[in-house]
Amino acid sequence: MTQNQPIALVSGATRGIGLAIAQGLASKGVKVLLGARNLQSGQKIATEISTPNAQVEAVELDTTNQATIDNLAVLISQKYGHLDILVNNAGISLDFYPDLSVREKLSRTLATNVVGTAALTDTMIPLLEKSAHGRIVNVSSVLASFTSRGQTDWIYKDVAMPTYQASKAALNSLTLSYAKLLADKNIKVNAICPGLTATDATNHYGDRTPDQAAKIAITYALLEDDGPTGTFANEDSALSW
Repeated sequence: MTQNQPIALVSGATRGIGLAIAQGLASKGVKVLLGARNLQSGQKIATEISTPNAQVEAVELDTTNQATIDNLAVLISQKYGHLDILVNNAGISLDFYPDLSVREKLSRTLATNVVGTAALTDTMIPLLEKSAHGRIVNVSSVLASFTSRGQTDWIYKDVAMPTYQASKAALNSLTLSYAKLLADKNIKVNAICPGLTATDATNHYGDRTPDQAAKIAITYALLEDDGPTGTFANEDSALSW
């Protein structure tokens, strides 16, 4: 690692969009900490994708387990002293699991998509404050947009995923709150929508690849100091909350 090399942590980074974000950031010279619930699996993946010019290190991270978050904060502090980029990518969608009750779906989805994200963010803020260019990117979804959902000609007007959409709407709210709280600390906080992407999470439905989906997250992770904060966007334009 070079002395001024930025450090990024990507949660849920062992597959799909998270893995593509990790690879994309590493290819741009960022030292990437690849968040993995199973450290052994994460280490295998990190070894496979690392090159002399793209450094990736697996770290144990389960956003529903505070101990792993706390341990990781200590590791980053001791090894690197700061964190420049946090990409909150870890997320689940359980709406199409008929064997689960609505209580189970909602509690588990919120635990990962909202509570876990907030816990990870809060724990990493002291490390982000030590960066000259702190960036937080929350991987959200246009399906959470109240404005779009109220439009009769919207492409996704017939989609109804109560727990997933509620969780991403809450994530958008967290984005706005943290953007306000951290505005005077040179930490930019934004939400992005990667689009409908063919991954395990979507049963490989859709024609977008993880690499395509990762581009918008990478763009916001590497924002210049005059870039926006407290926004919601996809690769084409700003999105309405």
